[in-house]
Amino acid sequence: MLSDTTWRDKLASWGCQTCHSDEGFGPISFYGDFTQCFIDGVLLNLTALFMIIFGSREIYKLVKRKYTGVKYRRNWLIVSRITLVLFQILFTAWSPLRLPPHKGKDLTVITQYSFTLLSLFVALSLHWIEYHKCRVANGILLFYWLFESIGNFAKFFNFAVRHHYEGQWPENETVFIFTIFQTILSISILLIEALPTKPIMPYQEIQEYLSRRKPNPNDTANIFSRITFTWMSELMKIGYEKYLVEEDLYKLPESFDAKEVSENLNKNWEIEVKQKSNPSLTWALMKTYGPIMCLAGFFKVLHDILAFTQPQLLRLLIKFVSDYNEERGNDTIIAKLAKYGQLPLVRGFMIACGMFIVGFTQTCVLHQYFLNTFNTGMKIRGALTSILYEKSLVLSNEASATSTTGDVVNLMSVDIQKLQDLCQFFHLIWSGPFQILICLVSLYKLLGPSMWIGVVILVVMIPFNSFLVRIQKRLQKAQMTYKDERTSVVSEILNNIKSLKLYAWEEPYKKKLEHVRNDKELANLTKLGVFMAMTTFQFNIVPFLVSCSTFAVFVYTEDKPLTIDLVFPALTLFNLLSFPLFVIPNVITSFIEVSVSIKRLFSFLTNEELQKDSVQHLPKVTNTGDVAVNVGDDATFLWKRKPEYKVALKNINFQAKKGELACIVGKVGSGKSGLIQSLLGDLFRVKGFATVHGSVAYVSQVAWIMNGTVKDNILFGHKYDPEFYEKTIKACALTIDLAVLMDGDQTLVGEKGISLSGGQKARLSLARAVYARADTYLLDDPLAAVDEHVAKHLIEHVLGPNGLLHSKTKILSTNKISVLSIADSITLLENGEIVEHGTYDEVTSDSNSALCKLISEFGKKDNGSSQPASSAVSVVGKHEESVPLEDELEQLKKLDDLDLISNETQSLRRASDATLRSMDFGDSERREHREQGKVKWSIYWEYAKACNPRNVMILIGFIILSMFLSVMSSVWLKHWSEINTKYGENPNAGHYLLIYLAFGVGSALSTLVQTVILWVFCTIHGSKYLHGVMTNAMFRAPMSFFETTPIGRILNRFSNDIYKVDTLLGRTFSQFLVNAVKVVFTMIVICWTTWQFIFIILPLGVLYIYYQQYYLRSSRELRRLESITKSPIYSHFQETLGGMVTIRGFHQQERFKHIHQCRVDNNISAFYPSVNANRWLAFRLETIGSIIILGAATLSMYRLGRGTLTAGMVGLSLSYALQITQTLNWIVRMTVEVETNIVSVERIKEYAEIKPEAPTIVKDHRPREEWPESGSIEFKDYSTRYRPELDLVLKNINLKINPQEKIGIVGRTGAGKSSLTLALFRIIEASSGSIIIDDISIDSIGLYDLRHKLSIIPQDSQLFQGTIRENIDPIHLYTDEAIWRALELSHLKEHVINMGNLGLESALNEGGSNLSVGQRQLMCLARALLIPSKILILDEATAAVDVETDQVVQQTIRTAFKDRTILTIAHRINTIMDNDRIIVLEQGQVAEFDTPENLLNDSNSLFYSLCDEAGLLSKE
Repeated sequence: MLSDTTWRDKLASWGCQTCHSDEGFGPISFYGDFTQCFIDGVLLNLTALFMIIFGSREIYKLVKRKYTGVKYRRNWLIVSRITLVLFQILFTAWSPLRLPPHKGKDLTVITQYSFTLLSLFVALSLHWIEYHKCRVANGILLFYWLFESIGNFAKFFNFAVRHHYEGQWPENETVFIFTIFQTILSISILLIEALPTKPIMPYQEIQEYLSRRKPNPNDTANIFSRITFTWMSELMKIGYEKYLVEEDLYKLPESFDAKEVSENLNKNWEIEVKQKSNPSLTWALMKTYGPIMCLAGFFKVLHDILAFTQPQLLRLLIKFVSDYNEERGNDTIIAKLAKYGQLPLVRGFMIACGMFIVGFTQTCVLHQYFLNTFNTGMKIRGALTSILYEKSLVLSNEASATSTTGDVVNLMSVDIQKLQDLCQFFHLIWSGPFQILICLVSLYKLLGPSMWIGVVILVVMIPFNSFLVRIQKRLQKAQMTYKDERTSVVSEILNNIKSLKLYAWEEPYKKKLEHVRNDKELANLTKLGVFMAMTTFQFNIVPFLVSCSTFAVFVYTEDKPLTIDLVFPALTLFNLLSFPLFVIPNVITSFIEVSVSIKRLFSFLTNEELQKDSVQHLPKVTNTGDVAVNVGDDATFLWKRKPEYKVALKNINFQAKKGELACIVGKVGSGKSGLIQSLLGDLFRVKGFATVHGSVAYVSQVAWIMNGTVKDNILFGHKYDPEFYEKTIKACALTIDLAVLMDGDQTLVGEKGISLSGGQKARLSLARAVYARADTYLLDDPLAAVDEHVAKHLIEHVLGPNGLLHSKTKILSTNKISVLSIADSITLLENGEIVEHGTYDEVTSDSNSALCKLISEFGKKDNGSSQPASSAVSVVGKHEESVPLEDELEQLKKLDDLDLISNETQSLRRASDATLRSMDFGDSERREHREQGKVKWSIYWEYAKACNPRNVMILIGFIILSMFLSVMSSVWLKHWSEINTKYGENPNAGHYLLIYLAFGVGSALSTLVQTVILWVFCTIHGSKYLHGVMTNAMFRAPMSFFETTPIGRILNRFSNDIYKVDTLLGRTFSQFLVNAVKVVFTMIVICWTTWQFIFIILPLGVLYIYYQQYYLRSSRELRRLESITKSPIYSHFQETLGGMVTIRGFHQQERFKHIHQCRVDNNISAFYPSVNANRWLAFRLETIGSIIILGAATLSMYRLGRGTLTAGMVGLSLSYALQITQTLNWIVRMTVEVETNIVSVERIKEYAEIKPEAPTIVKDHRPREEWPESGSIEFKDYSTRYRPELDLVLKNINLKINPQEKIGIVGRTGAGKSSLTLALFRIIEASSGSIIIDDISIDSIGLYDLRHKLSIIPQDSQLFQGTIRENIDPIHLYTDEAIWRALELSHLKEHVINMGNLGLESALNEGGSNLSVGQRQLMCLARALLIPSKILILDEATAAVDVETDQVVQQTIRTAFKDRTILTIAHRINTIMDNDRIIVLEQGQVAEFDTPENLLNDSNSLFYSLCDEAGLLSKE
């Protein structure tokens, strides 16, 4: 003890030597303010040194800095700043001259004036330089003037208080007056530096005005504006006055740019992958974002320390009140005589001000912490989204097969989101224990060793906790898996919705989805909910047990009474303790979820990539006849390497030369597409070599069309060259289409080119390749989907010796035998091996060769292509006018005269890439509909109904009960401690303790019940209902909905919005209700103790509500914008996954990365202001909260002066006032959270109310069980259109088709052939007229009854992920034998047996990607063979099948279906030559309907000209 005293004495004596003052060094004086020595010696001296050191450094930096190109006009601003500083110098120099003599020897005073004077000269120069060189007010100047103002004001206050209480000036009156001037000047300079913005030159103002997006005010905000978030005010004002739209958003600050952010992270991730044996994604993230997080951590430490200063100040205040009351009670008379004996009331006021300052500083620090964590979260999101995207561009085939689209979209939408959310809580993992530590130390000081019992309880709870945490982790992992599974099912259903409708398979797939949703996902979520309730219960009961046991031990072991100045600070500390205890489990849960997510991201990012050297790319060859593509040394390629090798091609030796056309033919599944893919580098090469010279263009077998205009699809990122563009369109026979399409080449074609027909898509993707003017062309059967005469035109004008590509290397895999006659070499593949190879003449001269037989049977040589190539039957959207055939033939004759080829021998110059510019919102995508303004009450009611209103009422009841019990326990404590204070001991301790315990346990139990009700009976009930209605609406929505809505948009509702309803919405609602109830109770308590508080609360309440409304308007729209700008990221991502091979084939990865990054930037530029709007609001609200504390405390001091206040009242009212700021803040935040998350319900409801198709079953109009018995079809005056606003596609059709008749349907693309079949299935409904099948008008029965009685082999064969059986018979109607028989008839039996020993249970990948396109069509044939319907529709059923298989299949159709009515839409006219009658459609009308013989006898008939085109007449 002695050493302590001597140490203090030494310090005091040193203080006396430096500063000659009776009060000593301080820092806090008897009056509660700072001592003069502290103000001069520390505050002002440090401020001056700060300016001298850092100011000089800043001047040096600014002088060195290069000119930025921005000039500022000199006006009143610079003049007034400099003048005021000169005045300040004058006063500072003058003041010391007026000091009394004894102060002249005072070291603190002398140094203070010298340093300040010196610092003012530095400040003067800095003011001048920064005005001309900086855009933003200098931070060092601002802080300097802030501290100067504080120091001078403290000095002024010090003088005034001493004069009031002691009646004399500490220095003298002149110095006091000078101090007033110095204070006023400091504050004025501070304001003039901080508030106005500097005027720039007029021409620069114009430049800024014209820039594309508004510059971000954060880039030009000064340090105070950043601390208080004032730079957001302008946007908030705009948002208050009107609904915010995309154009109102600011540009992103430079450091958030997705490209830059992802490069930073990628650099560290690459180091991990390359240099470590087991790389860690976590470590890469830490290395990239560690520094910002450390800064945030520093702010957090400051905040925590300040948070625990408040209870100490509260203790001082309560103690002051007790002492003051005591002193007045005892020594009133003495106090009157001796003025200094009395405690000065100003001391209480100073403690109150101290509480305010601590509160305000806490606010400033806390929001800088939040800002840094949120910014990190945004950067992580931007970076990881981009990195995932880049990775998905280089995934190998087998890796793509393991991660379906649904999985990858989930990684992007859910896992990255979780990482982003974790950034906000990250620091709580150490800050929580740190807070607990400070809390326990404070409690020890307060209550002595009794607090150890509390520590024991906390320690005992740890193992119980970790047990709960482990279980939650397991459930969480399962939750993610189920979520993926559901997203995949939804994604597949959406991709194949047309097939589901045609086959009437909605029910089994709905059951499949509901099984995953209800029996897996929600069942698991229920378990999770119960465990969460356990965790919350534990964290509610623990602070209670701690406080109860601590008080009990204190009462029974200590001699002191448990008085008010112990109870309330202790209670405040227990409340502070409950926060880390409550949050830590959530944080641990977050960490668990994120560890699961990081594992998932890690396994995706370390997935196998394409073999980089599988194909060697060399410079292009220059001379015709040089080898441009070379595969040799018996090259062998694999589809996949795991679990066992699956060979695609073996022993391949193949060459293609510049200027030649190499054709590849072979049966279905023989490896034609495999060979093309091996040249693209998509397969693993395990033997041999492969080289490709020059650039590559690729046309896939299933055309991939981007979401955008026709022109975008053709240019595909290349510069626009009008002359060649025209040539391309003409050569690819797109001229007529563009003339008919609504907006020509500006027509938007939706996702996967949804508004185009098969032939159009094929030609569009061919045009894309032609326009690229690459050196090597890899064409995967682009001719399959077009009609014979169009094919002929394409061969002549694109592929042939005089075609546009005559000087290029062309490799064409094909089933069109007629092409072979112009091929320079022909290769026959069988089972992945080349069995025959040679030129056309070589092959045809050997009559025993397989190729020769093929050609003589199916093809015939064009004699020097003498006949003019006719009608490029071009394609028009299904619903457009179609051009009469004659006109078209004319058009194409004109095209023939156009010499498309300039006869120069050199190659076409390669298309140059267009420059990448940043994209604005809504570029290239129709904007998603969004609601504006307040969310309607009906939506809240909808959600309450979904959650079951009765359960909601019970929930609210329990919330109120739990809060009531909790408040009662505090009131009971006040009562108990007042009794103890009164008697000076602890009477009846056991009785009081038990009642206190009962209140506590009761409160915690009601919380437990409340949480269980919330999860099990409200949230999950609501989720199930909402997902159910949306699913039903999806299955019942008409096809037109899917044709106009991008899948990514629907998926976003099923993943993101459902996630919010599942996990966030219920939680935010309950937090909102809990806090609202808490505020009501708090108000009651405060007003009960100090009724005058009402006068403070009313105006502040009005201000709160005003701020909340002001903020809500902007925040709501910002959140909506954020939601909407997210959809394009997903749709673009999905689209990319679909067109991966094409994108890689054209080497367009960089461009697509750029588009993706622009979309991410757009999304973050909506998210960034939305986060800062939260900070803007919270800063203002918490400042008001600090004012509430100040108000409550000063009010108490005022009443204390009047002598009407007890310490118990002060304790109770202030301990609640300290909580109220937090609570009110939460309420505003939760209102907004509730509003932003309820938007998900609004979006789900919007989809749930889509106008459905006709009913599936009409109860009193069900057809007979065996209908249709005979299969006659009659069209009566039938007309139809696709959507109400479009033109008719079929007009006044009158047809009668007899039972068992075989009908062929021909006509140019867009004439209405497919529309006719869609009409039979009522995918499109009649505008007038009717269709009658076997005496029943089809519009009188339900859609299910109609569709499952007809059978179809559709044009685009869609398969599902699942087993072969599920694909052929999902309803499980047929036996294994029947299915095997169907597979045998469709020539798939052998392939299925080869797939492995699982037979019908063999798995198909997403979209059936492990079958070739031809095999997929044969699967559809197998489906049709199973359905015993009397009517069969073949929609270009064998377009992707080779001619031999086609012939066999046609044979099967003729025998197996001989007793059925068959309608065939055909491209290969020879397949319908033996039909009973032929329908020729023209412009949606029946032009001809007769037997093939009769039509061919009339040489003027349209059918005759079509056959002539296809070269079938010589045969006939």
